[in-house]
Amino acid sequence: MNQLSKNTVLFCSVACILSLSYLIYNSILDFGFLTGWDDGWQVINKYTETWSPDNFKSILTDYYYGQYSPANQAIYTLIYHFFGYRPGVFHLMCLALHAGNSILVFFIIKRLLSTNNVETPKSTVISLSVALLFAAHPLQVESVAWISASKILVYSFFYLWALWFYFAYIRRKNIFWYMIMIVCFIVSFGGKEQAITFPVCLLWIDLACRRNFRGWKVWIEKIPVFLLTVFFVYITFQSYHSSLAGLLERSENYPFIHRIVFTCYSFCEYIIKTFVPFNFLYIYPYPMLAGEPLPFKFWLYPFIMLIIALAFWKFWRQRPVWLAVFWFLIHTALMLHIFPLTRANIVADRYVYLALPGILFIVVRYFLVFWETKPKLRSVLAGAGLIWVLLICVPANQRTHIWRDDASLKEKLNLLLQERKGELEQKENESPK
Repeated sequence: MNQLSKNTVLFCSVACILSLSYLIYNSILDFGFLTGWDDGWQVINKYTETWSPDNFKSILTDYYYGQYSPANQAIYTLIYHFFGYRPGVFHLMCLALHAGNSILVFFIIKRLLSTNNVETPKSTVISLSVALLFAAHPLQVESVAWISASKILVYSFFYLWALWFYFAYIRRKNIFWYMIMIVCFIVSFGGKEQAITFPVCLLWIDLACRRNFRGWKVWIEKIPVFLLTVFFVYITFQSYHSSLAGLLERSENYPFIHRIVFTCYSFCEYIIKTFVPFNFLYIYPYPMLAGEPLPFKFWLYPFIMLIIALAFWKFWRQRPVWLAVFWFLIHTALMLHIFPLTRANIVADRYVYLALPGILFIVVRYFLVFWETKPKLRSVLAGAGLIWVLLICVPANQRTHIWRDDASLKEKLNLLLQERKGELEQKENESPK
C-alpha cells in the first residue's frame, strides 16, 4: 500500500468515526444542564465563573466536595469565559472529546497490531471496527451526555495521548516524546484520579510490544511515572479525606467477602451489558443495605466466573485474548470493589468507559476469525453482526434523551425508586414477624 492510499484510508476511517459519533450524539447539543443533580455544583460554581490567576491557583489546589479534577474544571472555566453558561457548548465539548477518544482508540489499536511497522488491511479493519463500536456503544452514553461526567472524557483523552507518545518514545528513543508523555499523564490525572492506572498500562504496552523485561531500561524509564503516581495517590487520599469519604470507609459497612462478591458481580455485569446492551439505569443501587445479608443470587457470581474461566481455559490463554482482558481489568480495577472506595453505585456505566476497547477487540477479532475460517457461515455471521450493531447504535441514540433535562432524568429516577421500594416492601412482607 503506497503512502497516498494509506493516507486516504486513514482520512476515511477518521471521517467514519466522526460521522458516527455525531449521528449518535448530535441531539445532546440541544440539552440543558442537570441543575437538580451534579451539574448544579460541578459545572455551575464559583470556579467556573471567575477568570483570574488566583482562581486558577484555587482550581489547582482546592478539593471541591471531595473532588480533585483541575484540568476538567479549567475547561469549564475556559468555556464560561468565552460563551457563558450555554449548555450546548459544554455538550459540544463532551461530544468532541468522545470523538477524539474514539479516534485515538483507532490509532492505538492500529499501532499495536502493526508488525515491524508494516500496516495491513486487516489491522485497519479491526482498529476501525473497535473504534466505531467504542464510539457508539450505549455504555458510553452516560459519560458523553452528562456534562458532569466529562471528567471521564478528559482523563481518557490525555491518557490515550500519553500512550500514543509512549509509542513514539519506544520507536524513536527520543526523550522529547517521553517528556510529552509525562505532561499528558499529569493532565490526565487532572481530569480524574483513575489515571493512576497509567504506569500499569505502560507495562501492558511493553508486554504487548514484546519488549525485553529482563533489561534494566524498561524498568528505569518507569521510575518518574511511578513516583508521580505515588504523589497522585496521596492527592487522591487527601481529596477523599477532605469530604470525609475515603479509602476503607465502606469496608466498615460491607465485609471483605461481600466486596469479593461485588467484584464478581460488577465484572459480569459489565461484560453482559457489553454484549447485550439493554436494561441500562441511571443508578445501580447496592442489593442490600449495610449490615443486611447478601441476597442468595449474588453468591452465584463467583462460581459463574470460576466455571467460565475453567470451561474456556484454552481460549483465555490465547495471547490476544488475555492481553485484551488485562486491558479491561487495568481500567476497571479501581471500580470493582477490590479497593473499598466509597461510592454510591455498585456499578456505573461511566466506570467502564476506557476499559471497553478490551472486550470489543475480542469481539471484532474473533468475528473476523470465524469469517475467514467458516465461509459457509458468512451469511449468518453478517446477519448476526448487523443485528448486533443495530442493537448498539439505536439504543445508544435513544438513551441520550434520558439526559435531556432534570424532568427526563427525574422521571427515570422515580421509576427506579418505585422499583426499589417495591423490592423492599416485598422483602419486609416475606420476613418472619
